[in-house]
Amino acid sequence: MSVSLYYTASRTQPITLQEQKACDEIARRYDAQYPYGEMYEGFCIYDLEKDRHESEKDVIFSGATKLPPDVDQELFFDIINWWLECLSEITDMLPGAQWHVHIDDTVLEWGEEDRGALF
Repeated sequence: MSVSLYYTASRTQPITLQEQKACDEIARRYDAQYPYGEMYEGFCIYDLEKDRHESEKDVIFSGATKLPPDVDQELFFDIINWWLECLSEITDMLPGAQWHVHIDDTVLEWGEEDRGALF
C-alpha cells in the first residue's frame, strides 16, 4: 500500500518565474543529496500550466511525493522529515501563500511560521 505526501499552495498573486525556478532548484538539491539509500521517488512538483483545473485558479504550487512502503518506522519518519524540510524551504520562497499539506488522510499544520514535522 502506497503512502504519499501531498502539498498545495494558493494565493491571488501568480507564481513568478523566479519563484518557480527557486522551488525547482530546491527540489533538485534535495533529490541529489537524498541520504537514505536508493530514493523511492523524488520530490514531485506538478506542472500547473498543463494540469491546472479551472477551480484551482489560485493554486500556484502543487505536488505529491510517494513514500517507500517497505521500510522500518524510524527510517520512514526520517524520510518524511527529509521531504518536509524540502517543503519548508520551498514555503520560504512563496510568501503569502496558504498551504494545505497532508500525508494521505492526515493533515499537517503548515504555514509561513508554523510547519508540521513528524518525529
